[in-house]
Amino acid sequence: MINQPAVDRRAFLTSTGALLVTLAAPPAWGDAANGVAARPPLKGDKLDSYITIDADGIVVAYYGKIDGGQGLGTAIAQMVAEEIDVAYERVRVVMGDSALTMDMGGASAAIGVSHGGTMLRRTAAEARRLLIEMASQKLGLAVDQLTVTDGVVHAISDTTKRVSYAELIGGRYFDKPVKWNGRLSNGLVLEVQAPLKKHTEFKVIGQSFPRQDLPGKVFGTLEYVNDVRLPGMLHARMIRPTVAGAVPVNVDESSIKDIPGAKAVWIKDLLAVVAEKEWNAVKAAKALKVTWSESKPNFPGHEKLFEHIRKAPIVKREFQRQNGSFDDGIKQAIRIIEGDYEFPTQSHASMGPPCAVADVRDGEATIWTSTQKPYDAAYCVAELLGLPREKVRAIWMFGTGSYGRNGKGDAVGDAAVLT
Repeated sequence: MINQPAVDRRAFLTSTGALLVTLAAPPAWGDAANGVAARPPLKGDKLDSYITIDADGIVVAYYGKIDGGQGLGTAIAQMVAEEIDVAYERVRVVMGDSALTMDMGGASAAIGVSHGGTMLRRTAAEARRLLIEMASQKLGLAVDQLTVTDGVVHAISDTTKRVSYAELIGGRYFDKPVKWNGRLSNGLVLEVQAPLKKHTEFKVIGQSFPRQDLPGKVFGTLEYVNDVRLPGMLHARMIRPTVAGAVPVNVDESSIKDIPGAKAVWIKDLLAVVAEKEWNAVKAAKALKVTWSESKPNFPGHEKLFEHIRKAPIVKREFQRQNGSFDDGIKQAIRIIEGDYEFPTQSHASMGPPCAVADVRDGEATIWTSTQKPYDAAYCVAELLGLPREKVRAIWMFGTGSYGRNGKGDAVGDAAVLT
């Protein structure tokens, strides 16, 4: 299961491209139930920062990345279930919440599994090792006389001599160290005593489980950042120039005076409209009259794009691996075929308008975002608002997909400044 906050817990930015600014203070959303209050403080060298076991034996994996549509919630649950020896259905994955998970960086390309998945595999294997040691003491049997079947440690020769994970530690914490390299983001690396399983031992990894996120996406029941409505929230629309580099020089606020509750917010070069009702914010964004400064960016244009790319200076060039010399090799060629090939420049962009939420009060901030890098978004908000990093909490939720960068971090910054 993928842990997602329920829709009635905070004020969120709603609908396509909107920024929500929360002014009313909604009640806290059950932090204790999600492990914020009861769980030990997040530390990179503590096993409990990555994996815990609930009182009912459910294994909770704290995944410091996000699922950008790759099905990582499903993949991570499989990897953890495999190493700790529980059924796949008994793993709950919490992801992308800076109050609950270590910063493991982005989940671009395959690193969601190759990096983040590997870290959680290691902690799951270590948890299994420790649980078997606990069972050894409780059952009075040597470790090598024990095995695990679906979260139950039992004697190999007598399955009646058994004790479950829930009985051993359910609802409590391991309080055990892991070897951490001291880095965060994609550089975070963990080492543990327990070895990982060999591929010949896999029972869960490699199986085709239904994607956990797909039913909700297909039937419209999955909670996105865009879906939430709460009392006291304001909807916003950012106002952007049609030409890069232009800034507002005059804003005619009377142009939206007939739209109920609509107001313009102009902070330096940032311009937005806000309203209590989303549709009024949409109408105000279309109606607001703005005079922009003249801007003529030095862009090459479509017809000269390939020429521009060919003439662009090389910023960095490196060989990951080189065997021999290309120049020497081409001299020995019997026949040389040359050609020029062009392909359209693809935008690493969002498939839908970005959406974000910011709640800033009392020297702290909470942001809700579907960006690929919620931790970096939180660090950005801390810098923008002059807050310590530990005073900004990022909560990731599902949102529109993207090819590469999705722009949700920009939306977070806009929301924070507007708030």
